[in-house]
Amino acid sequence: MSKSAAETKKLFNPIDFEQLINDEIHQPAQYMGKELGTQNQDWHKNEVHWVLSYPELYEVGASNLGHIILYSILNKIPNQLCDRAYLPGPDLAKRLREQSVGLFGVESRQPLKNFDLIGFSLSYELGATNILEMLDLAEIDIYAKNRENLKLNDPHSSPLIFAGGPTATSNPEPYAYFFDFLALGDGEELLPEIGLIIQESKRLALKRTEALLYLSEIPGVYVPSLYQANPDYSSIEPLDKSSPKQIIRRVANPMPQYSMGLVPYVETVHDRLTIEIRRGCTRGCRFCQPGMLTRPARDVAPEEIVTAVETGMKKTGYSDFSLLSLSCSDYLSLPQVGVELRNKLGDKNITLQLPSQRIDRFDDNIAHILGGSRKAGLTFAPEAGSQRLRDIINKGLTNADLLNGIRKAMEHKYKKVKLYFMIGLPGETDEDIKDIAATCHWLQDECKDFGRLYLNLTISNFTPKPHTPFQWHSVSSLELQRRQELLKLEFQNLNLKHIKINFTDVRISTIENFLGRGDRRLAPVIETAWKSGAGMDAWFESQDRAYKAWSIAISKAGLQNKLRDIELGTWESVRKLTEDELIAFCSKPLPWDHIDTGINKQWLIKDLQNALAADTVPDCSFDKCSNCGVCGPELGHNNVIQPQEIPVREDTQSPHIDRKCRIRIKFAKTNPMHLISHLDLIRLLERTFRRSELPISYSGGFHPLPRLQIALALPLGVEGFGEWMDVDFYEEVDPKIIRNQLQRLLPKGINLLKAETILINKTSLSQNLSKAKWSFVITTNSNEEMNLNKWNQAIQNILNSQELIWIDTNKKGHRRERDFKPQLNSLKLKDAIINDKKTSNQKSISIELESSISPLGQSIKPIHVKYWLTNSLEATLSITDIQRNELILKKC
Repeated sequence: MSKSAAETKKLFNPIDFEQLINDEIHQPAQYMGKELGTQNQDWHKNEVHWVLSYPELYEVGASNLGHIILYSILNKIPNQLCDRAYLPGPDLAKRLREQSVGLFGVESRQPLKNFDLIGFSLSYELGATNILEMLDLAEIDIYAKNRENLKLNDPHSSPLIFAGGPTATSNPEPYAYFFDFLALGDGEELLPEIGLIIQESKRLALKRTEALLYLSEIPGVYVPSLYQANPDYSSIEPLDKSSPKQIIRRVANPMPQYSMGLVPYVETVHDRLTIEIRRGCTRGCRFCQPGMLTRPARDVAPEEIVTAVETGMKKTGYSDFSLLSLSCSDYLSLPQVGVELRNKLGDKNITLQLPSQRIDRFDDNIAHILGGSRKAGLTFAPEAGSQRLRDIINKGLTNADLLNGIRKAMEHKYKKVKLYFMIGLPGETDEDIKDIAATCHWLQDECKDFGRLYLNLTISNFTPKPHTPFQWHSVSSLELQRRQELLKLEFQNLNLKHIKINFTDVRISTIENFLGRGDRRLAPVIETAWKSGAGMDAWFESQDRAYKAWSIAISKAGLQNKLRDIELGTWESVRKLTEDELIAFCSKPLPWDHIDTGINKQWLIKDLQNALAADTVPDCSFDKCSNCGVCGPELGHNNVIQPQEIPVREDTQSPHIDRKCRIRIKFAKTNPMHLISHLDLIRLLERTFRRSELPISYSGGFHPLPRLQIALALPLGVEGFGEWMDVDFYEEVDPKIIRNQLQRLLPKGINLLKAETILINKTSLSQNLSKAKWSFVITTNSNEEMNLNKWNQAIQNILNSQELIWIDTNKKGHRRERDFKPQLNSLKLKDAIINDKKTSNQKSISIELESSISPLGQSIKPIHVKYWLTNSLEATLSITDIQRNELILKKC
């Protein structure tokens, strides 16, 4: 092998995962990859290597539907591989830097710098600092201009860094200097086209700049380096006449068949199957950027949805699924699809959730299909408390609609409802603020014949967004704070009960506004904020740190008032403008005008005038065209499927609760499954039983669960070679068949050793436990020389002790003191590990422990032994290689 070939092979070595990730890392399973539904491909057999990242913690990113869909599509393309990466937790980020290990893809475990393309989903203005953190951890320069202009097939070439998502599409300019290119709009068709260009560029040995020029010819690809800002940064112009003045966003139809991949090992924020039923919203809410950026409306055929849900639930084993759209209620076939799914899945103990609904469309049919084995929550968004303000924002919702929807919910036994309101909306007065509290009071009063109505309110702060009629609106953080206090006082004055209120942090909203309507001058601000501690800014516990970091960065750049040039001022000052003055101001260039979303800027101005007059515009999916400019040959037209006949409702079967057979299974939980927690193991097993379609029995109650018992939880990071579980079935089953069917569905590291039928009785599996056998390695970290006699004496001291005290806290945080001596059966030296052959210095020993298990589950664990040895030796010790070799059951 030549030297260059050897260097290339070494360059593409994966990281040493087991050396990097252990139980000291929070939720280590989130970095493990190999989840159910992943596409594990051979790195060296593919020409183009992608990594897609939703730049958030795994629990958020791994459940993002767009992330899952694009990952699934790219892995279907010949000669192309797609991996995933997420923002690591602070503990792993620290370890990566300490060990000089680059951030890696969770499946190939290749460092990110070895990939050809790294794509970030930029769906939130403050997410940019997370992206900079990930690039830095990946040892990639955060600025595109600093990445060396090498040939793409050069193994030392940096990946092409790009972003997509709503924020990247609406206004990419604050982030433009960080990315080689941006993918605007829907990615289902755009990303495969990009992949083919990169594949050809590598074959032709094109340099980075040449490939980017090639990419810029694809509609929907924006290459910032081919454009420049004018002196005051108010507009963007191409550097060359061959580049288009405007870059059009891409539009694709939903593809529900790609939604059923990735079932994470750890619990995520959306721990369920999600199927998109409609893309795009034409309601025309004037504050809503997604409603403007996703036009036209495109419905999925009902039969495709039903097939996707049925197939997806069987493949994933989830107990819940949700149908997704910006407004599910505007999918006119929802009642038909929902009833059909309810009929087909009625015996599967499955729950349907609808995350976004219009309260004016909530009726008996929708109420019937919601829930299933248990009722999911209801959420509606009135947005404003007064009819006048709802007309200004074109919400299309009346007080009668609001009351009818809440009463219908209570009629169907929903006692708790979540409502979203906004403050700071254009045209809002103090009376409108007070009307939020008055509306809640009125709803509770009008619905008291059904009983108590519990309301959970989220009060968010309006921030103007590009490409909306309110993009020129002025926002004052002081005024938002005043309005929050006014609303709090009004709720106190009305003395309302059974209402919980959550206010969005005004400081964070102010930064969102600053970034969302910014320009290229903000790149160093974002960098400074990141270096000052900003990151994970959307998390509540990070908000104080984030605000401080952003304040430092903005002040340092001297850009505190940068938005004033594009803002019209207060609503009252706007009302005083003549029509010509308004049009003249709004016609001035904006930093995002080169992004062609399809929405005509003159239409936005006209709709702002409608707002000033409190005139509403009908939904063009169900009424006449509003002439926004979207519909046409490039972006398509609204595709609205008319409602079809609703099937006859069939009675939903309650889950089987009979117990006719109990199977006791002995199993091993070994590498890599030792990195998942006990609760995640239970979730994995429950989903496996659902996938198996075996006749498992369920518990009763509000939330029926499979009747599954695991004997004794294994600590995280510990392998178990003799674990036990009991499973109840409502039919007689053959234990051998059960074992074989389940084993085929289980991941590597969960091995079913044997299965047998036992009698069903009231004694739980944990109460049948007798003993636990452990082995582990103890190492001294002190400089003092250790020998076998010292180790044996320390062990003998433990055995001879009259009591073995362990002090900790209970679940309520109260101090407790327990004596474990009665549980100690045996403790002995298994092996001495000689670290220094010259001196026979025995820094490490392997120990075997046998402990009895009390009826309450109390037993001695290796961590206890380490503590007692530490006290005996007066040395600092560490513990590794912990294994629970066997759990021994009581003899019948």
